[in-house]
Amino acid sequence: MINENNNILIVVDPGHGGWDNGASWEGRLEKDDNLRLGLAVREQLMAQSIPVLMTRDTDVYVTLADRAGVANAAGANLFVSLHRNSYPEQTPTAMGVENYIYLTAPEETTGRAAQLVLDSVVDVGVQADRGVSRGDYYVLRKTVMPAMLLEMGFIINEIDNQLFDEHLLDYAAAIVKGIMQYFDPSTGEASSETLPQCWCPVCPDPAVMQAQILLNYRFGLSMPVTGIFDGATARAAITALQIALNSDWGNELNMDGILCPLTLEAFDRTFAGGHGPIALVLQLTLMLNGYMPGTPDGIFGMRTQQAMQNFQQNNNLATGSGICRDTLLRLFGH
Repeated sequence: MINENNNILIVVDPGHGGWDNGASWEGRLEKDDNLRLGLAVREQLMAQSIPVLMTRDTDVYVTLADRAGVANAAGANLFVSLHRNSYPEQTPTAMGVENYIYLTAPEETTGRAAQLVLDSVVDVGVQADRGVSRGDYYVLRKTVMPAMLLEMGFIINEIDNQLFDEHLLDYAAAIVKGIMQYFDPSTGEASSETLPQCWCPVCPDPAVMQAQILLNYRFGLSMPVTGIFDGATARAAITALQIALNSDWGNELNMDGILCPLTLEAFDRTFAGGHGPIALVLQLTLMLNGYMPGTPDGIFGMRTQQAMQNFQQNNNLATGSGICRDTLLRLFGH
């Protein structure tokens, strides 16, 4: 796993998404603000060569169980859930930022991380510093690593919204600054200095890392999370395809990670437009190959189709709505 290489992995969790708008105010939706900030935090972390896993990077619904489960399966070192605050009515005190940790979270680790991140955000400029509080939120209760739920101002407060918009990138940089302070070498924890300084072919790729984590989590696999599309990863992806073909279409394939004729014959080449575990395997395998199908949600929609067509074109394969045998072979590293 990642931690065995003395690296760190941060999970960024933009709250809500899809049909779950979160809080709202005069047409402004919390889910959109959370995603905007989350993507900015990801960019800042990657600029520091810090591996990062997003629970969502588009406007899709992700269950609370999956948010915590993916982080746990990844062996993440820190979980940062991003939200906007709200209240049934405007009051003089309904403003400012605050950070939550779980009821029984240790102060020396989780509490310290939450305080460092909050202090860094406050330094950028906020209406009020509401401090670090304890709460019984699902993603805080179910994650096994230090976790925080950061409320970035009240969505019902005009000045909080103005500050959020004007300082979005500054807030993202501040969150990353607080994270890096938490992983300072003097604490005895991993630091950014121990992380790879590039994403070359022999260094971890964040998209490959995310695909490996999700393949392990969704299909009960245990491949090493290296960020490199190697032979072990290819075998794991083929095993996931065999599991999906058995569950979706009632096949009885050996789940051996070998792309044998029986596995190839079991695949319906006209799959594009479908949804379910098979679509998810294809999305994750596209990510392994460096093609981004959007958030891996098991829906073979327009973005996934475009990513597949780009992969086919770049590998001199037949394009179209179908996925031929040659495409499968190349996609899974053959």
